[in-house]
Amino acid sequence: MSQLISYEHVRFVRDKNVILENINWSVNPGEHWAILGLNGSGKSTMLNMMGGYEFPSSGTIRVFGHEYGRYNWEYVKKRLGFVGNTLNRFLETLNMETAREIVVSGRFNSIGLYEQTEASDWKKADELLASFRLSYLADKPYRLMSQGEQRRVLIARAFMAEPDAMILDEPCSGLDVRAREELLETLEVQAATRRTSLLYVTHHIEEIFPAVTHAAVLKEGKFMAAGEKRSVLTNEVLSEAFGLPVQIEWQNGRGWLKVMPE
Repeated sequence: MSQLISYEHVRFVRDKNVILENINWSVNPGEHWAILGLNGSGKSTMLNMMGGYEFPSSGTIRVFGHEYGRYNWEYVKKRLGFVGNTLNRFLETLNMETAREIVVSGRFNSIGLYEQTEASDWKKADELLASFRLSYLADKPYRLMSQGEQRRVLIARAFMAEPDAMILDEPCSGLDVRAREELLETLEVQAATRRTSLLYVTHHIEEIFPAVTHAAVLKEGKFMAAGEKRSVLTNEVLSEAFGLPVQIEWQNGRGWLKVMPE
């Protein structure tokens, strides 16, 4: 399999409004992508198509070598991890579970444990919690964790099934600076030690951690640029995407954005 993900001339229209137009994009094994753009630029819609939650109006989508509409997509979804605020709709169930239980549920791609588990599942969950520096939370209920701890537990859960790719839809949303940096540090380590390709959705440049290799910038449903991170995240591209003059400065593999006087 030469490409993990491929979009060819993808278009998406909702209620006669064009949300995505002529999206051509591919993700290869070993690449970690940041997908940027203002709210409403089409980032989440584009990635929701991978899981079959949105259907392209036209064009072709292939995930793990399988073409959408020509394959049982449930098998694709089992190889695709996801972490985002939409998981909050399961909050009632999550609040009743401990960190260990939540992580183990990732093996079955469920929220809540409804299938038979094995000793090896719990051992793997403990190892994941340790790698995320969350062992101290193993038996703590989700409802008693901080927001940053909750987010890291959900990411550990997503790694439980060893997905080929993982969508991280604005995972730092609502986090304070310390919790954000802890989460980004964790993702940096995981990106370096696991084979899963990360697809990180954000509109904050400073969240793009060093392990991210590529970036795509959307504006009003169209790709402005896509490719290697440093060649895409330029002053010119970002100023046009955000609609105001900005300047990016690189420090230790991370970009920091400054708004410039007009």
